[in-house]
Amino acid sequence: MNQFIENILETLKKNGFPDKRVSLPTEKMYEAADNKGFSFNQVLEKLKADHNIESQIGPEKIVFSQATPVSPFAGMDQEQMMKQAQEMMSKMDPEELKKIQEMFTNMSPEQKEEVLKKGKDLGII
Repeated sequence: MNQFIENILETLKKNGFPDKRVSLPTEKMYEAADNKGFSFNQVLEKLKADHNIESQIGPEKIVFSQATPVSPFAGMDQEQMMKQAQEMMSKMDPEELKKIQEMFTNMSPEQKEEVLKKGKDLGII
């Protein structure tokens, strides 16, 4: 099944994925998986779990798209978010922290304002 998934990933990439949504023929995909002896629904589940790829199954085609990443702070209150952010930062090596600080320092005032606004909206500032 892993080789089949790798072939799907290659095909998606050749067609502009993840920047674009890519569609493949529904019947052909189910038949190809069946010919290899496994369920295409399991393939779709594995693509979702392992590669964060969503699929919408239609009668003619299956549309693949990159799933929206879930924030590591999803479902947390402000105190939990701060604790999680501090924990994540403590695990970074000094070089990573330095790069982030330099990146922030080199931002325009508008970009800094936008980052701070997003932080406030998320409740981490």
